[in-house]
Amino acid sequence: MFTRRNRLILFLATTVLLMAACNLPREAAIPTSPDLAYTQAAQTVAAQLTKLAVGTPVSFITSTSPVSLASPTFPLPPTNTLIPSPTPLPSATPVPPTPTDIPIPCDRAGFVEDITIPDNTEIPGGTTFVKTWRLRNTGSCTWTTSYTVVFYSGDAMSGPSSSALSSSVAPGATIDISVSLVAPTTVGTYRGEWRLRNTGGTTFGIGSGANQSFWVQIRSVSPRTPTPTVTSTPSFTLGFDFIARGPDAQWRNATATLAWGDPPDDSQGVAVSIENIRMEDDRTYSRLLATYPQRITDGMISGLFPSYTIQANDHLRATIGLRDNCDQGRVRFLIRYQESNTSIDVGNWIEQCNGALTSIDINLAALAGHTVQFELVVLTDGSPDNDIALWISPRIER
Repeated sequence: MFTRRNRLILFLATTVLLMAACNLPREAAIPTSPDLAYTQAAQTVAAQLTKLAVGTPVSFITSTSPVSLASPTFPLPPTNTLIPSPTPLPSATPVPPTPTDIPIPCDRAGFVEDITIPDNTEIPGGTTFVKTWRLRNTGSCTWTTSYTVVFYSGDAMSGPSSSALSSSVAPGATIDISVSLVAPTTVGTYRGEWRLRNTGGTTFGIGSGANQSFWVQIRSVSPRTPTPTVTSTPSFTLGFDFIARGPDAQWRNATATLAWGDPPDDSQGVAVSIENIRMEDDRTYSRLLATYPQRITDGMISGLFPSYTIQANDHLRATIGLRDNCDQGRVRFLIRYQESNTSIDVGNWIEQCNGALTSIDINLAALAGHTVQFELVVLTDGSPDNDIALWISPRIER
């Protein structure tokens, strides 16, 4: 039987064991939320206060894993992670417009030059003259001989109302168009405008709009006292006629051969026979050899004629000069002959527009019996403008 004293000792021993068990080390529970942590902390404090109240020693437990009451954090991206830049959209490349071919109108003409009768040429009243224009077909249609040149407005000067073209003209080609006119008898300035007409009867002119005329403008002056036409009355034996043999000669400029005749484009030089031409001395001559040099500085033209055997008493004769309205024309005439591949100059003469001609008479007696080729040459002397060089009846006679 336990006594009361024994029971008290047993009770105290049990109490001590229980309190020791409470103080044994154990793993602290980590609250899973701030509110739970606060609650547990409050409960612990309350328990400790209770022990203090009953006189029991209090030992505080230090946790090796402190509870953080801070707000939860989120992981940051690695510092070396590049944030991709926005890719710029490709800019729109302008697309050039597709060129549109502009069709060339059918009937268009362009003025090239006046071949005869420059503006304000003085012509005696009542005189017939021929006006020639050079035009270019700048359209897309060929002008046929059914196309005509027609008087459009101004002074008709007794010209035709219309005249057919002399030949067909392909696009890009040129043609010389001529009309015969008469200078009015009343002194004054006269101008006539002309255009073209197609087969359908539509009239067109020059320029980009085909609405401009080409014209002739003259000054009619008091008629001059008629002068007789100079004719050659043969009083000699003709040995060699340079005009008649002109088509047989070898014509050339400094760089190219030339055809005999009057070409559409005379800028390379011209060799042709012409008749009834007024010269700078204001007289008209019936037979002439025209030798216009190439229209460049130092231009030239030459004709090498077939072989001729010189006979006793032969003379080479001609009259040389410039055509009327020669203005500032100035050329050098030269005659030479070739024999056995040797070229010999016979003579040369400067001719300028001064109203005077030069007569040539070369005695060939020293060459009697020699077979030679004569060469007629004309050279520009200064500006090539108005170098309209003419030989009046060039020949060898005895």
